[in-house]
Amino acid sequence: MTSPFDRYPNDLVIQMVATGKFLIFRDGIDSFDRSYNIGWESIDVYGRQDPIQTYQSTGETINLSWPLKPGTNPEEYEEQLRAILALGKFARPQYSNGSIIESPLLRIRYRNLIIQDYPDTPLLIAPNSISVNYGDRARDVIDGNGNQILVSKRIDISLGGAVINTKRKYYEKNSGGSSGAGNSNTPSDGSPG
Repeated sequence: MTSPFDRYPNDLVIQMVATGKFLIFRDGIDSFDRSYNIGWESIDVYGRQDPIQTYQSTGETINLSWPLKPGTNPEEYEEQLRAILALGKFARPQYSNGSIIESPLLRIRYRNLIIQDYPDTPLLIAPNSISVNYGDRARDVIDGNGNQILVSKRIDISLGGAVINTKRKYYEKNSGGSSGAGNSNTPSDGSPG
């Protein structure tokens, strides 16, 4: 059985790790950003003007936003609303007998943009925010039962979280790189070529 990431290579795919369930969003993305947070411990020492800096860690976070553009088909719109509600459930842990048995981790991939730093690997994140904006423009649509329902023209969804590194993410001293700093998109030791 192929993974949803292989079956839907051109769509935004979000998978809940605990259940294996996944959602597919086909309207592209509006924005995606990564942030690297570098932690240092600062120690003041008597007689030294500047504190001593000791490296602690580097963390990575992402923020992603994408649209959902409902059509005028009421059944399709209801399916899209169920997907939004499911996304909210993806942010909750799995329980068994009143105890948490698994955290709400997500795997995310969108084409070649949202992947681990290694080819063909979805990004594993611990989500810290999911936001859904149903917009201020809506239209009335008649459903299959003759009922008038309100359908948003555009729904904006955003997701943020901490990236969980599943592979080594550092450069070894002799792992290559460019021949000079600043003239390539590969890591460099900064020595002149």
